[in-house]
Amino acid sequence: MKKIPQIAYYLAAAALLAGYIYFFERGAVKTDADKDKKTKIFEDYVADDITKIKVENLATTVTALKNPIVLEKDSKDAWQITAPHIFKADEDKVHTVLNAFSNFNPESTIEKPSDYADFGLSTPSARCSVTNKTGKDYVLLIGDKSITGASIYVKIPDKADVYMLPQFSVGNLIEDVNSYRDKSFFKVDDILADKIKIVRDGKTTVFEKNKDGNWNITQPIKAKADDQKINSFFSSINNLRISDYVDDNPSNPAIYGLSKPHASVEIGSTDGKENHVILLGRKKMKSNVYYVKLGDEPNVYLTDGSIDKTLDVKLGDFRDKSMMKFDSAQAKTLTVKHNNRSYVYQKDDKGQWSSEGRMKAQDEAVNIVTVLSNTDIVDFASKKDSTGLADPDYVVEILLGSGTKRVYRFGNRQKGNVYLALNDTKEIYTASAALLSQMDTYYSAIMTPVVIASPAAK
Repeated sequence: MKKIPQIAYYLAAAALLAGYIYFFERGAVKTDADKDKKTKIFEDYVADDITKIKVENLATTVTALKNPIVLEKDSKDAWQITAPHIFKADEDKVHTVLNAFSNFNPESTIEKPSDYADFGLSTPSARCSVTNKTGKDYVLLIGDKSITGASIYVKIPDKADVYMLPQFSVGNLIEDVNSYRDKSFFKVDDILADKIKIVRDGKTTVFEKNKDGNWNITQPIKAKADDQKINSFFSSINNLRISDYVDDNPSNPAIYGLSKPHASVEIGSTDGKENHVILLGRKKMKSNVYYVKLGDEPNVYLTDGSIDKTLDVKLGDFRDKSMMKFDSAQAKTLTVKHNNRSYVYQKDDKGQWSSEGRMKAQDEAVNIVTVLSNTDIVDFASKKDSTGLADPDYVVEILLGSGTKRVYRFGNRQKGNVYLALNDTKEIYTASAALLSQMDTYYSAIMTPVVIASPAAK
């Protein structure tokens, strides 16, 4: 007798398994008339009408998971967890659950099976029910997974049929209470906010909003703040999300580094409400998440490590860098001093620039004034820097129509930037040295102009 190859046995077994899955799990073959039909488990279900959700994990052996999870819509249509504890609910999660009920279209239907135990439904592993505003309940009993694990058996109490639903559409229902909790960590109205106090590693930085709605640094220095940078800070803080819930009532916050926080931020508000405070503890070992809590609230959470970077304030990044700017149309007289010479340009009533001995006075003056009027500070110089401003390479004076004179002193160049001072202030900045390169071309030895007195200097 000819021996049957072993591979033939494997192929036959695979065919039998495929047939089992097709006929038993997917149900009978649908006719052409049935292919376009969809069996909707809850025909009259409307997600927006639901006011209560109850999730029961009936199969768990973990004591903490045995209590039902109950969520209810409050008077303001916001969802709250009301059992086993009271927490604000994650609106996105709730809407996912409600939409899942709306979209329960079975992959297959097993009509009136003789034994529900075959599908794990004689003693369901879970029960999920939702209640609408008229008090009607929609209940889903959840049984075993299919042999492939891609589907799960379910039924409803008042029907004898068993349905197969995709595992992904049901799996997110039966989770612990924390999966239903609101993941937003900190929300503050940046319009009402009027003070920010950041303490990190013992160093304090304070920003305050003035009566005109502009932000200023008031500690450790006094300077105008960059409003866009402040807005970006608020955005970073408000976008913080809870990575995990650590302890809702810790007996010893010190183990999380929260008895002496590594950093903190306190935001005051003009609405008179209590200040918003975040305390940042230590980093969790072998991770990039930090232990955090809100002010006097006991709850300890984990949040993304970006919070540590957000609270690592570099003053130079938050200072206003637009102090060099002005309205170029207001410039009336331009004087450039270089190598003991003065180059004077004057603008007439038609907006045309002229300068004795300068053939391209219009282009030169327009370019210099335009670039200076749009100059942004790159950084703020240190007192230790060799600036060269005691003997500046260039001094540019601009007399405005208001009678205001702006004096720019340019010192040493370094890596594409130049040290720059404005008027008689002691503050020294760095800015792009591109304008100096252009002026080097204008005022080379070959193009020495007639020297005249500067009206701006009188």
